[in-house]
Amino acid sequence: MTGRKRDRPSDAEALWLGHYRPRLFRVAWAWTGDYHRAEDLSQETLLRAWPKRSSLRVAEAEWAWLLTIQRRLWWRTLAESARFVPEESEATLPYPDFAPLSDLQMDILRALNTLPAIQREAVSLFYLEDLSYGQIAEILGVPVGTVMSRISRGRQALRQFFQPHALRGDTQNHATGS
Repeated sequence: MTGRKRDRPSDAEALWLGHYRPRLFRVAWAWTGDYHRAEDLSQETLLRAWPKRSSLRVAEAEWAWLLTIQRRLWWRTLAESARFVPEESEATLPYPDFAPLSDLQMDILRALNTLPAIQREAVSLFYLEDLSYGQIAEILGVPVGTVMSRISRGRQALRQFFQPHALRGDTQNHATGS
């Protein structure tokens, strides 16, 4: 590069961005619960990663590496903000790779955002990105058992979120009519 400002990304850069941007955005949205924060987080991840991507020794590790960068940026953002309050999410995503979200999908995103951040990231990596416990452990920098525990607790909390209110109360009285 000659030091001039480029208006358009190279073909390689465009291909790389097109492959990872929607995926990073999806994970960031699940983590942040906020459309605009997710855009900022995924964009910042790509901006930081692009110049350093050639230093990767194993090309297959690129996705885990990007998620690790995104996670560090997200935690820094959380530490800087006094209180995290998820906003209502928009029903469509800005990338053509995604279809409009159904009411159930929106409910799932809302439910994810009721989880503590450490459970939210493990659950979303497991279910949204279909990563193994080992891959998640590497990205999060924790033992596999910790990942399994966070996913288990997250599942339990999500079940409670989706459980009808009538079943949360005294089910004996409701079931017997007393």
